[in-house]
Amino acid sequence: MCQPATAAVYKVPTKIKSNCSAPVENKIMAWLATVPDGSTVQFGAGRCYGQDGTITLSGRSGLVIDGQGSEFRALTAGGSHRANWRLVNGSNLTLRNMAVRGSNPQGGYDPSIEWQHGYSVEGVQGVTLSNVQARDTWGDGVMLWHGSHTPACGDDASSARNVLIAGALLERNGRQGVAVVDAENVTLQDSTVGPVAWSSVDIETDDDCEIARHITIARNRFGANRYGAIASVGFGGDPQVGDVTVTDNTQTAETGLPGECWAPVRILSPDALYRTGYTFRGNRFLARRNAFEFRRVRNIDVSSNSVTFTPTTGCGKRTGVLLVDSHTVSISWNSFSGANYVFRADSLSTGIIATGNTTG
Repeated sequence: MCQPATAAVYKVPTKIKSNCSAPVENKIMAWLATVPDGSTVQFGAGRCYGQDGTITLSGRSGLVIDGQGSEFRALTAGGSHRANWRLVNGSNLTLRNMAVRGSNPQGGYDPSIEWQHGYSVEGVQGVTLSNVQARDTWGDGVMLWHGSHTPACGDDASSARNVLIAGALLERNGRQGVAVVDAENVTLQDSTVGPVAWSSVDIETDDDCEIARHITIARNRFGANRYGAIASVGFGGDPQVGDVTVTDNTQTAETGLPGECWAPVRILSPDALYRTGYTFRGNRFLARRNAFEFRRVRNIDVSSNSVTFTPTTGCGKRTGVLLVDSHTVSISWNSFSGANYVFRADSLSTGIIATGNTTG
């Protein structure tokens, strides 16, 4: 009986410094260029590789990059668009067992360098980030975007697709933990995100034609964030943006700076557009004013969530689900502990069913 072929394993050359004493990204890229597609790459176990610029893989297929617990660390301030790792186009790539570190140990936001991401995935068709870490970045821990810009609206072949982020630790990121800007079929699971300067997960296209859809967020822990554990504002409506499922996640620190009143979940469609298909089930969130805010959203399921409300001066009445021009909404068996209302809706919202909820 024929046995399946085993991928060849290539170990990083020992002549490439691995103690973070000097930037080595160019040497790493030169070596990776000699490794054939379909191979497994191994870095030194527990080693440290210094960076001034970006390690870029462009148009590669079937590579497995195994860090074996190594760290890729920014040694300088770097340029405004530096990423630790940038994956451009290509397909079926895996990065595992590695950490990246930027030059932002406080995790603050700086608009001049907010594009310094940990892992920037641009147009890859199939990528897995497994047991990875991204700390101290000025930008996002993980950024999902297109590999090139084309005029196709909502069906751009260069959008990132089939992305799995599992067992990740993303903390002290100066913008988002995970940013879905132009991608579909994205799963974030079993990860810890936060503290981050903006949102733990930001689903936000830059124009109405980019896509952010078919997204699953499951069994994660979300730490401190300013603008939401799950935020989706910005551009885009049906069919470019939507179909998001959020289940069994836990928020461990409140959203917002002291005294601010941002909701942990905000799905706000832009003017004249609607988004469809949002499920929030079995999550544990913390809130000061509203827990869930939906604007121009259809087909919403908010069920079996546990939300603890903390009274905060200046935030006013506390509401489990706030609805603006939203339709076909099921709100069932949620515990909104400390809320004044299970839900509030404006006169445009329709088809709301609320069952078995408590505010005790």
